[in-house]
Amino acid sequence: MKSIKKPHKTVFADTSAGAPTYWECPACGFLSGDPRFLDLEHACPACGASGIERRRFPSDRVRRLDDRIRAYQEQGDGEIVVILVMALLETILEDIVDRMMSAQGADLKVRRVVMDSQRSIGVRIGKLFPALAGEEFEEAAEELGYRDFPKRWRTMREARNAFIHDSPFNGPRERLDAEMGADAMVLLDQAYKLFVLLNNKFVADGHHRS
Repeated sequence: MKSIKKPHKTVFADTSAGAPTYWECPACGFLSGDPRFLDLEHACPACGASGIERRRFPSDRVRRLDDRIRAYQEQGDGEIVVILVMALLETILEDIVDRMMSAQGADLKVRRVVMDSQRSIGVRIGKLFPALAGEEFEEAAEELGYRDFPKRWRTMREARNAFIHDSPFNGPRERLDAEMGADAMVLLDQAYKLFVLLNNKFVADGHHRS
């Protein structure tokens, strides 16, 4: 008889001082901002594992980029903030997609080939994510309480692209203002929470593992 997993709740980490600090259960990949998770004897709420050293998430390179973004935000440089936030969000999405593939049994070589051949953020969201999750990115975001996130992210990516690349149809976007920079910071803080929830649903819960 198949056992029924007990429901668990994701504990979010504080984002007031920069990039949040989550701790990952190496046994199942569950992420938690609960300080008790640092205690190795505190059982993982997803798989029950204990006594295993937990790893910090996000990575140090993401943290360094987050620090730079917040420094530019304090200086009021909305253009750089938007550009870097979009780059950081794409990095985090790549990490989550890689985790999803790993949870479904793909080894490093396969994951590397897939990610190298699917570099477009649109393809990763529109095709790769649904193939792994069994549902669209927009559907998953709505189920997790972030219905407007995909649209706001897409709108900001379009603004970033129009600023960097001259458009033959609408002309180049002359600037990305401070207000858009502030919106990007809100999106960034939401992204950490959404992607942790996506991880805990599609990686740690093992819904798609054989």
